[in-house]
Amino acid sequence: MMGCSHSKSIGPAAILPIEPESRSKSAKYRSISPLEKSDRIVEDCMIIWVVNDSSKDIESEKAKLRQIISTIITFTDRDQCVAYITNIRIEKVFLIVPSMESFLDSIRTSTQLEKTYIFNENNIETMTSSNTFSHIDNLCKQLTIDVELCGLDLLVLTSSTSLTSNDTTSSIVKKQEAAFLYTQLIREIVYRLKFENNAKSEFVHFCRIHYANNPEQLQMIDDFEANYRPQKALRWLTRQCFLWRVLQRTQRSMEVDILYKLGFLVKHAHTQMTIFQENNAIMNETHSIVYRGKTMFNEKFNTLIKYNCHGLLSFGNFFIGHMNKQIEIDFIQRRLTAFPHATGVLFQIHINPTTHSTRSPFASLDRIYGDENIENNGILFGLNTVFRIDSIDTLENTLWHVKLTLMSDDDPQLLRIVAPLRSSEVHANPLSYMGKLFMDMEEYAHAEQFFLAMLQDASVQSQPRRLVRVHNGLAANYMLKGDYMKALEQSQQALNVSLSYLPSRHTDLAVLYDAIGKSYFHLGDYIKAVENYEQAVDLTIINPQSSNDQYISDLNIRINSVKKLLNKNY
Repeated sequence: MMGCSHSKSIGPAAILPIEPESRSKSAKYRSISPLEKSDRIVEDCMIIWVVNDSSKDIESEKAKLRQIISTIITFTDRDQCVAYITNIRIEKVFLIVPSMESFLDSIRTSTQLEKTYIFNENNIETMTSSNTFSHIDNLCKQLTIDVELCGLDLLVLTSSTSLTSNDTTSSIVKKQEAAFLYTQLIREIVYRLKFENNAKSEFVHFCRIHYANNPEQLQMIDDFEANYRPQKALRWLTRQCFLWRVLQRTQRSMEVDILYKLGFLVKHAHTQMTIFQENNAIMNETHSIVYRGKTMFNEKFNTLIKYNCHGLLSFGNFFIGHMNKQIEIDFIQRRLTAFPHATGVLFQIHINPTTHSTRSPFASLDRIYGDENIENNGILFGLNTVFRIDSIDTLENTLWHVKLTLMSDDDPQLLRIVAPLRSSEVHANPLSYMGKLFMDMEEYAHAEQFFLAMLQDASVQSQPRRLVRVHNGLAANYMLKGDYMKALEQSQQALNVSLSYLPSRHTDLAVLYDAIGKSYFHLGDYIKAVENYEQAVDLTIINPQSSNDQYISDLNIRINSVKKLLNKNY
């Protein structure tokens, strides 16, 4: 999204339709059958509306609200509402209540609660209030402003520690490095994939299902289906509609399946930005510095930025930086007014016009739209663009100034950090490595969901070696979660599949027997644990050339330890 001025549009909504021949708003959009509708949330924001009377007809009000936020959930039971909000981990909640009530105290500090509105036809509205309304149209006007400000602040940041950092073993650093590698792996997978000719049609069908109750977005989906062309990907991408909303969410939610459905558009956008750069048609000397504002919790600011000077910072989303510094300062100040305990950050982004990056291309909005005078002119940066943190200074008590420099493709620091992604193993099996990164980030639920989805993939099922990797990934994930029975089941399945293409005395089976032994140990079955550990040792020493003395030593230590436990028990 772009822009922050209070009196002007603060997002891509001001951009005109892309094609003159696009169907009018009165045109009939293509509908979806009731059986195909889905409750899955595909945007960053949602409305939760607490009502006193469930029998009251509020469909016309919901229709107006849905033009701003597609997902609306209503409650009459306050306890159920609190429980629902408490369990939300991704979406930002805009809460509508009929009056100030005591149950609000229990969710006031929720990090997912963005704003609360009091909406009641008996309310008395004032010009100075931004949260008390008696007319739905006035509520919608304020909600539009608040949602766009919220969206601007949902940039996903990941960082990699600087070369001088001594803390390379802590859990926090490990998670931080894994998150950074995840963003870079996502980018490489999307840009490397070859998408089928029906990719757009599948994505359109997906969107129709998930926007089935949103006539306005359904019309835009029809427009997209009829008029989208790869050479206009950037114009579509920056338009205020379902495309931008769905794509921005995927970077926060790590819903890889949705990102894959959008991959063709991301790849087209990347190609278009690269062409701009190759033609030297993006920027001149006056565009060498742009600004972007953000607010975040102080703890996250310290971890990602303050204590990471000279480290690398990746912006997970497509985002726009402006040449007008004051636009971004005004945005930060408005966010800090709403969230006074947050930390404001003004990023000053330096771009060398003579240095182009095929990994991180960027495009000037005036070139995208062919209009030198487009309002709030700025630079659009691609997915997961990487910058170096050059300096960090304070502007005010709650506002920091952070200087960033766009990284070149051949930067030694960047190449060192992404080196794991260059291995032949990762190149051949990027999705299995992605599952490992989920585990390193301690996103065990995501890892499980991801591996289980891979098990349903026909290409995985038809390739035994890939299938073994997925079972091993699930086993490792269950071990980390402490679900040892499921870990055992997955390791045994990995062994069974391996035996379909390997002889029973093959060295590669050793690690599987080792994993099975660990599961039995944690389940308290020490006899079977020893049996499998010993089998792992036997298979390891079969081939002296590939045997690992340290690994054999570790196995023998575990065997002796478990045998001591057996002797104590008997």
